[in-house]
This record gives sequence, C-alpha cells and structure tokens, in this order.
Amino acid sequence: MKLAYCIIVWYRHVKKLSKYRKMKLLNVPFVIITISTIVGIVLGYYITIDVKTVLMILSIFICLLAISWQRSKKMFSKATSFTFLMIVVFIILGTTLVKIHHPENHSNHYTHQMLPKDLQEHQAGIRFSIKERLKPSSYYDKYLVSLRFLKDSIAEGTLLLQIPRDSIDMVLDIGAVYSTVTTLKPIPKPLNPYQFDYANYLAKHYVFHKITTSPNRLIAHDKVQWSVFRLADRIRKGINTKLSKYTFDDKQLSIINALLLGQRQDITQETFNEYRDAGAIHILAVSGLHVGILLLILNLVLQPLSRLHRKGKTITLVITIILLWCFAIIAGLSPSVLRAVTMFSFLAIGMQIRSKTSSYNSLFVSMFVLLCFNPLLLFSVGFQLSYLAVFAIVWIQPVFARWYRPTLYISKKLWDTFTVTMAAQLGLLPLTLYYFHQFPLLFFLSNLIIIPFLGGILGFGILVVLLASLEVLPQFVATLFGSCIDLMNSIIGWIARQDAFLMTGIPFSWRMLLILYGMIITTILVFQKYEKRRVYWMMTSMIISIFILLYEKHHVATREELIVFHNQQYTTLGVLQHQKLQLYSKDSISHKTLGFLLGGYLIQNQADLGASIRLKNVYQYKKQTVLVIDSASVYPIKAIHPDIILLSDSPKIHLGRIIDSLQPKQIVADASNYRSYLDRWEKNCLKLNIPFHRTDKKGAFIVK
Repeated sequence: MKLAYCIIVWYRHVKKLSKYRKMKLLNVPFVIITISTIVGIVLGYYITIDVKTVLMILSIFICLLAISWQRSKKMFSKATSFTFLMIVVFIILGTTLVKIHHPENHSNHYTHQMLPKDLQEHQAGIRFSIKERLKPSSYYDKYLVSLRFLKDSIAEGTLLLQIPRDSIDMVLDIGAVYSTVTTLKPIPKPLNPYQFDYANYLAKHYVFHKITTSPNRLIAHDKVQWSVFRLADRIRKGINTKLSKYTFDDKQLSIINALLLGQRQDITQETFNEYRDAGAIHILAVSGLHVGILLLILNLVLQPLSRLHRKGKTITLVITIILLWCFAIIAGLSPSVLRAVTMFSFLAIGMQIRSKTSSYNSLFVSMFVLLCFNPLLLFSVGFQLSYLAVFAIVWIQPVFARWYRPTLYISKKLWDTFTVTMAAQLGLLPLTLYYFHQFPLLFFLSNLIIIPFLGGILGFGILVVLLASLEVLPQFVATLFGSCIDLMNSIIGWIARQDAFLMTGIPFSWRMLLILYGMIITTILVFQKYEKRRVYWMMTSMIISIFILLYEKHHVATREELIVFHNQQYTTLGVLQHQKLQLYSKDSISHKTLGFLLGGYLIQNQADLGASIRLKNVYQYKKQTVLVIDSASVYPIKAIHPDIILLSDSPKIHLGRIIDSLQPKQIVADASNYRSYLDRWEKNCLKLNIPFHRTDKKGAFIVK
C-alpha cells in the first residue's frame, strides 16, 4: 500500500513539474515505472540472487523512499532524490518479480525432490493434468502438463509431454488427469550453431524437463482439474463439433480457429508460411487488431443500452469488459491476447467515462500489470512484437498522417490503412530482421487488401459461430463464409508466391538491432519537430550504423573455421573461408536437412554454400591434421600423426591401440555412430586422459 501511495505522490510531483515548465504531460510516471520494472526483470533473469536477499533490499529501499517523500512533500524542488529512489525501487521490484515467480524457488517444485541424475536415468511414477496443447512437430504431439504427484509425493511444476505421432491418434483434453511411469529428461539444447534454442524458449515459460510416452501407457483418472483453460477448451471443442457438421474443410476450420478462437495448432506449415511470407501472419494471431474490432462491435451493439437505462453507461462498460475477457479466455490467454484485452479494457473505461485516456497510459499500464503477473512475458517474441506494433502506430502514425490529408472518404480510409501499416512495419522492422532474418516487401499490399475487410470477416465469423452453436446456421451462410476464407487464403497465397518481393536470409545482429532503432527514433523525432539538436542525433546514429556495418563485414570476412556438424544421417564436415562454406559428406544431403543444419549458420556468417564434396579420410586445416576413421576401419599406422581423429559411421576399432600408435590430441565422434560405441569410447578416453568430444552431448565440434 505504501508503494502504491508513493506512486500517486510521484505522479503529482511530475504533473506539477509539467505545469511549471508549461509542458504537455507525457505520462512520464507510467513510462518510467514500466521501463524501470523491465530493467529489473532483465537483471533478475541474468543475475543470481537469493529471493530473501532481494526482498530485504526492496524493503530497505521502500523505507528510504518513504523517508525521501516525507522530506520532499512540502518542497517540490527537492524531489530529485525521491524520483531517483522511485526508479531504483521499481528496478528492484522487477528483479523481485522474476525471483518470486520462478518455480524452482517454490518448496514443492519437483526439482527439489530428485537429483539431476535421477531425473535422467531412473523411471518414476508421476501424475499430471493437461495444461495446454502445443503445435505438433513432425514426430510428436506436444502438450504442457502440470505435475501433481512425483513418486507418491505432492509436487508441482510444468513439463513438456511428447506423444509419438505414429501411435494411437488421440487428442488429450485440457484438465484431464493421467498417471504414467516415465523418465524426466532435460529439454535438449541445440547441437549446431545458430539453431533455434527450444530449451531456452521453454525455460522462459518455466518448462525445464520433458517426458515421452505413448497413449497406451497413460492411465486416465475420472477426476479432472477444472480451470478456466479447461472450460475454454470445452467451449472450443463444442464450437468445432458444431462447425464440423457443415461443409467446412480442414483448412477452413483451421483458419476459423485461428481468427476467432486463437488456436493455430491445426494450421499446416504450408499455410503458415504463406501468411508469414505475405507479411500477414498477424491476421492469424488474435491480437490488438482483433480485440479492437471486437470492442467496436460491442460498443455498436450495446450503444442503445446507455440510452435506455439511467446507469446504462456503467452496465455497458461492465458487459464490455466481461465479454472481452471471456473472449481472451476462449482464445487461450496468449501474450498478444492478454496485452490487447488488458489495454483495451483501460480504453473501454476511458471511452465510457469520457476521460481523455491516453493510449500511452493504456499501453504502459497494461504492460506493467501483465509483467507483474508473469515477468518472463517480456522475453516472449509475440509480446515484444505486439507492444512495439501498437506503440509504433500510436507514436509514428500521426507523423505520417500529417503529410497528406485526403478529402474523399475512400481515399481517407486507404491513406489511414497505409499510414497505420507503415508505422507498424517500421516499428517492427528491426525486431523482425533480428528474429526471422526476412522481410516481405509486399506487406502493404496484403494488409491493404485484407485489413479493410477483416472487420467484416470477424463479424461474419462471430455470427457464424453463434448460429452454429445454436444449431440454426443455414448451410448457404456457412458456404458463403467458407468462400470468404478461401478467397482470403488465395489472395495471401498469391502474394506469398511473389518470391522477388520476399527478402530472406538477411544477417542481423543485436548491434544492428539497437542502432536501427536508434536511427528510427531520431529520424521520427526530426520529422515531429525540426531542431538542430535532433538532426545531430540522427546524423550521429547514422554514422554509428556505418561503423557497425563495417565492423560486422570485417568480422565475417575474416572468420575461418573447420566444423563437424551434428548430423545423425551422415558425417558432415565443413570448412568456412572467405564467406564460403565448403561441405564434405559421405553422401548427398537433402535440401530439408541442409536447411536445418546450415540455415542459421550461413545467415549469421553471411556465407554461401559451395558444392558438396565426398568425404575423404585425411584433411589438413591450417597446421592441424584431421584423420577420419569410418566403418571401413582403415587408417595409416605410421604415415601421419593426426592432431584430431574423427570417428564416423561406427567403426569397429580398438580405440586404445589407435591412440597409442597415432598419439592424437583430440578424439571427435559425431552422431553417425551407435550410442553404445560413443559411451565406450568416452570411457576409454577418460581413462587415457585424452579429450573426447561427442556431438550428441556437446554439439558441433569447431576448430578456429
């Protein structure tokens, strides 16, 4: 309570200062509070500190803040220390939130009940409830499950459940409780450079271990774990059951689930790639666009209520907020949905009480509230993209809108769509390049065609879902809506096939991310108000960007290395020189496997892939000799003295004798060998005190 009171006092101080300086109030407290909390969350994620210690530090600074307020409440000119302490308090608060929410700091977390070795090597009886269904991979159906019992002891924590797709085809219900005997294993790290780190992604959702089992080993319990997520899942399944009675095909149903129910698990990879390449992937993710349209529809429908009843405005507000959050729950409470519904709830309050509620206020307050409940949302790509898009629209779009003021209604709407799209894409450009290394040049065309009609499609879709749920949906209406979905898919597909307008494989480092945002911010500031100081900032950011580009170019141009990739099919060896990767392999590698192994590596090194050459037995790299021993088990005894021996394709050899005769400095074994061989070789090398590198544990082997 004291902290909340200090926030109010601080806001009054800033408000007085704004009036004193005759400045427009720019929501400084909300911005600084949120930014300070974000800084604290980042620090809390990357530093190690005990929960009790950080709570004690927070308490001390809150006391100092209270003392500072007592001294400065009568003399505003001395409020600098109060403001500084307020920033420090919220930085510490952000760190505290990370530590408090981290499940390993809870006494019942499963990691406190078993040693790491036990988790990986011994089976245990567990009971869990299904929490969330994830998008399946090529080999597994995936779920997040909430642990309830481990070895007959109460336990908590979230695990990744994997069910092989070649087993019985079944979908587990959200909230259903199951028991099984299985092994808890850590989520594997990527074993090749620059591959997607799925373990790190799940760790930011507090998921650290996985279990793999088949449906016939799951024992279902009659008792279920009831929650809003189970209720939402039942509602979604009921809607899909009703819709399946009509002539919607699988592709149409997957788009309806994404547009209206926030579920993208059933969308095929081909459809997902088309929307991504056309720059329209945000259409499939329920976000601010969808929630904003829903809010406008609700205000339009409920508007007569405010005129018919004395407290109609209050009733309209309550109904609107309840319906918005019901929609958020049904849509799965994803980060983008949470952000949108939280922000638009504040906007709805402002619209009903006729307050001059700032969009910045709604944006930063909603962000602060969400981060208090789940601080690691900050690291969610969807959360970052969602907030940056809205911030860019609110801040940059008015600058673009001033350049041209059309008089005709149609031209005005087209210009508004253009400026909103350009503002959002400009705000997302650096982050999109950093995460996805591609940018669709035809994003404006797809948004110009789809966005104006998306409100109608969503409204039509809501009507279709309601009528289908009541079982009064005419077939011709269902057919018409299905045709609208097909038309939208066709337009997106045509735009995505214009490969010449899709920029892919763009190398983009964190340095470029920061400097490009610096350039965008300083340039927009110049267009907002021309000042020499702002022009100097813009020129400075451009000069720094040139130096960073030169540094990055020099860094990749001079990088040379030999790398043994982790490839289970064939031994794959590469040599990177002068931004060209020469690949050596026993057999040809499929295009899909090459993309998986080398996609990120080639982009980050700005390298081209040369023609694949058949793997040889001896390589000379700089001053080191690499000897490859394959299944033929043929190697020279005294002809060479290799620095590195690469074991490939499970050769039947006596490793100890080879080491004695050839005296290598390093033994490397890739994933083409049997695991039993790898285990035996590892033990032998440990006894002989020679370094042993196995790619299935340590990842790709690199020689600089």
